Amino acid sequence: MLTFIFWFCFVLAFVHYAAYPAVVILLARGKRSRISQLQPQPPLPSVTLIVAAYNEAAVIEQKIQNSLSLEYPKEFLEVMVVSDGSSDSTPERVACYAHQGVVSLHEAKRRGKTAALNRAVGRAKGEIVLFSDANTFYDPTAVLELVKHFADPKIGGVCGRKSILKEEKRDSSRGDGLFWQVESLLKTAESTLGSIPTADGEIFAIRKALYKELAQDTINDDTAITFEIVRQGYRVIYEPKAVSRESASITLKEDMAVKARMVYGGYQSLWRHRDWLLPPRDGFAVQFLLHKTLRHTMPFLLLGVLLSNLTLNGRFYDWFLACQVVLYLVAGVGAIARTAGVEFSWAYIPLYYCAMNISALTGFAYFIKGRSLTEIWTKAER
Repeated sequence: MLTFIFWFCFVLAFVHYAAYPAVVILLARGKRSRISQLQPQPPLPSVTLIVAAYNEAAVIEQKIQNSLSLEYPKEFLEVMVVSDGSSDSTPERVACYAHQGVVSLHEAKRRGKTAALNRAVGRAKGEIVLFSDANTFYDPTAVLELVKHFADPKIGGVCGRKSILKEEKRDSSRGDGLFWQVESLLKTAESTLGSIPTADGEIFAIRKALYKELAQDTINDDTAITFEIVRQGYRVIYEPKAVSRESASITLKEDMAVKARMVYGGYQSLWRHRDWLLPPRDGFAVQFLLHKTLRHTMPFLLLGVLLSNLTLNGRFYDWFLACQVVLYLVAGVGAIARTAGVEFSWAYIPLYYCAMNISALTGFAYFIKGRSLTEIWTKAER
């Protein structure tokens, strides 16, 4: 029985980290992609760029200036900032740009991001709505690179590439930066084959006509929107040339809180779409399970491998157990050293990996307990 548990958990982890990416990338290489060959063609669609902001006074003006400077015809680009419950000067700062056409939607009562997005999309004038965050900044041609794909009537949504800035003062920039580089490679391949299993809400454009109002308690709005578009028979693809840049969390603790919230949302999505995913009804469902769900369940797989490995004998099992012990010891040394104000660069990746899996356990606990978003959401330091 313990041998079965070991190999069951080992194989699932191997599928997520190695087999699935390898198969998807190899299949994508055998299928010619037109994504990188497309060029923006007139007539360009009208676009509403929706910026969700909550107490973002520190960055909102920089975000607005970045949005207004994008290389897209001004008559076709509407910039809208939706801010619910902000208690700082965010609404006042946004209002200063009204003369430049920036639309401000502010409510004193905080009802959450999903309610804000529902309200903003309802007021948007553009054929295309582009979702963004206040702390993400687009490359000049980002909107052009996104909207060129909507010339294909089968495309319902386009996600851009999220890039993490390398900053020494940002504790998570190395780990997050590496993670998003790998994600970009995998999403490029998935997009070539069909649809990506989930988009990134920092730079995600969709046809407004396909938007379905989000449930008030939705955690991962970008995942929910992706599912609704694919349910309607459209593709959601990835455009790596449309780049959004942002800073990582200042501390690893903040990053862990963000990841826990994302994992909570992943389990919520799995449960709400269980008729589609369990068992998987199509290739998109398989992609979601292998790309996203296996990542969220990785702590349980790692525990299964470790605990069963303790009782198994043989050269391979002894060697593999030693590797696990070294990994966790290095992560532990790195964590203890940090409490003393010392950082070992060689311990960072094992520490980051273990921290993200602890976050996944926390996210699962949130899901089981049915925690509300307001209970678990804390604003990261900018």
